[in-house]
Amino acid sequence: MERPPKLGLKWYSSPRKLLRAILMLDDSRHSIALGTAIGIGIGMTPTVGIQMLIVLLVSLLTRRLFQFNIIAAMIAVYISNPLTMVPIYYFDYQVGSLLMDGEAPLSRLSEILHNDANLAWWNQIYALLVEFGWPLVLGSLVIGCVSGLLTYPAMNYLLKSFRLEKKVEPPKVVTPPEYVPSRKRTTVTRQTTH
Repeated sequence: MERPPKLGLKWYSSPRKLLRAILMLDDSRHSIALGTAIGIGIGMTPTVGIQMLIVLLVSLLTRRLFQFNIIAAMIAVYISNPLTMVPIYYFDYQVGSLLMDGEAPLSRLSEILHNDANLAWWNQIYALLVEFGWPLVLGSLVIGCVSGLLTYPAMNYLLKSFRLEKKVEPPKVVTPPEYVPSRKRTTVTRQTTH
């Protein structure tokens, strides 16, 4: 059995390299676009470290309903990485706070982080997780769903364009060399005498 080629992708790979890896997958447009959409949706949640496991779990839970390209989903979760986590999660938190009609002030965060480590501190950490965690989770679910819904048609279009470009390359224009009259070939025929 032939092994698939190694993609050589890392979390710090350029977005262009990640996109090209997805576009070059050998599967239906629907399967790749759906996998990418699911991966982007999961990538927007605060689950860094277990996102690929979540992709596998979603694949197992939904395989009777629909199938998607797992590799495309695993590549797409790279949208959240150490460089993009903070902006993504901050945006998720802001959206969640708007939806929950409240916001935990950043001064509260500073106060909790500067207290001594005692039982009261742990209670404050729990309160912090409740104050900041629920808006973050709610916002990430909303942003993940919206991002996934927007990703599917965009990827479908990109795949269609990429595959058309790959299949229908413009024919190479070959210009004939300048006309040079050919020399008449003279054939020597042997004449036999009877």
